[in-house]
Amino acid sequence: MKKSNKKMPLQTLTGQSGKYQINGEFNNTISKELRVLRWILHQTVKGIKATTFDSFTQNQDTMFTSRVSTWGSKYNLEIPRKQVKNPNTGAYYNEDWLSDDDIDKVITILNKE
Repeated sequence: MKKSNKKMPLQTLTGQSGKYQINGEFNNTISKELRVLRWILHQTVKGIKATTFDSFTQNQDTMFTSRVSTWGSKYNLEIPRKQVKNPNTGAYYNEDWLSDDDIDKVITILNKE
């Protein structure tokens, strides 16, 4: 039996095929970044600190910590982070939120997009 010469499209971590990644029109990575940024803005405005677990359950975001670091360099944001110990398990986790200056910057970023 002869093998097919069809090439499989490249896959990214989010499962997108390469053709969408090239033109960017249907690139879910870009929209997810902004969706998670909007989510952390709403959390901060409500006075709730965001955690990696919350980001996963609310946004299906598996790379929240990396995303926060990327936002810092890409948008010049200083997102405060506090390490908190879970009293039940003894494990540590990070809480992130937007500073007052960052809130204004994020609103501007989201309005541009």
